Amino acid sequence: MDQARSTTRIAVVSTEAMLTVAEDWRNRITREMPGVTAVHLCSEVLRTPAGTPMHLDVEVIVVFAGEDRAAAESALKATLDAVEPPESENALPHAVRIVAVSDLVSADALHPGYDAIPVGAADAELVPFLRGILACAPTLRDARRELALLNRFVGSMRNELEERNEELQLAALVQRDFLPLPVPELHGVQVATFYRPLAQVSGDVYHVEQLDDDRLSIFIADAVGHGIPAALLGMAVCRSLETTERVHGQLRLLGPGETLARANVRLAEHQRATTRFATAIAAVLDCRQRTIRLAAAGHPPAILLRPGEAPRHIECDGGLLGIFPDEVYGEIELALEPHDKLLFYSDGFEQAFTDDGSPSHFKEFAALTEIDDPETVVQEIAARIDAQSGSLHQADDLTLLCISVGETAAVRLAA
Repeated sequence: MDQARSTTRIAVVSTEAMLTVAEDWRNRITREMPGVTAVHLCSEVLRTPAGTPMHLDVEVIVVFAGEDRAAAESALKATLDAVEPPESENALPHAVRIVAVSDLVSADALHPGYDAIPVGAADAELVPFLRGILACAPTLRDARRELALLNRFVGSMRNELEERNEELQLAALVQRDFLPLPVPELHGVQVATFYRPLAQVSGDVYHVEQLDDDRLSIFIADAVGHGIPAALLGMAVCRSLETTERVHGQLRLLGPGETLARANVRLAEHQRATTRFATAIAAVLDCRQRTIRLAAAGHPPAILLRPGEAPRHIECDGGLLGIFPDEVYGEIELALEPHDKLLFYSDGFEQAFTDDGSPSHFKEFAALTEIDDPETVVQEIAARIDAQSGSLHQADDLTLLCISVGETAAVRLAA
């Protein structure tokens, strides 16, 4: 209701059986409450012949329901329908105060904020009750107005968040689409992957590529941070990845140290106001000769699982990608044996497995030494992560590559 109006309006609604009583009360309200205009309506006229509710533009509605329960419930329902419904789910419903004068309707049966007064108490309570309501009306109007604005703002924010969530889900699908396809077995060497982002998108990236008839390129990186910034940085790192180059028309395979060095230079060249960096490990695996060359850029060391021996880290020195453009990444070479497995992983595993607050991923990986099939290794790791306390709220992106070395072709033929 407009605050500029000189009078406050009250609607007195009644069933046909209560017309006389309601009209008397309308006169009494007008007489005892100066400045208040009261109108009297029969509940049957609150709906058009077509059944459409009439809208009542008033401060308070007093309903005299009578002693017939069906008539009382019908009158109350017609009154509630006459209150302007909210324009949207965020609007404040039922701004009009409704008071039912009846012995058949209790306050418990009404919407919260509506009131019921027994017929016998109306003489003593109704007018003082209406005065109290009208005294608070300006403050309530202001509060409703502010709440309506706040609800609209919340609704707008909710819509914005839903749009952003849809965009993130689409970004996650795109990111997964750009993950490398599974690499077929090459000379008995198999590769299995485990990839579980913290949120929709991940700062972890990996790349496995067959370079020629004998060799695989293996790469895994972990961009600093989480979410969209880390995902974008991870994509930039992958985009800068070079494993081959053409010199005088001849294709030359790059070593893992050179691959990391070139990625580091490109990332460092694009540093602006903020410094973004990533850890990474690169390798070239000769599946026929069973040798692997590795280089690392501040990344957790690969783990070698060899049946009958204690698991061991394969340590490689090298600075983070994107910090020092002239960083040199040294390489180490390792001879592999049948049934060996190499695990390349992101540092999220150090938080996924803990024992008394200390990382225990090495112990968990070591328990898988005797398993040959890399897919089984990945499934077992996934099951162990899921069994951890708090696994539903993982602390970081999780990515793991399991490289399994099978028997040589000659051995398989002899068998």
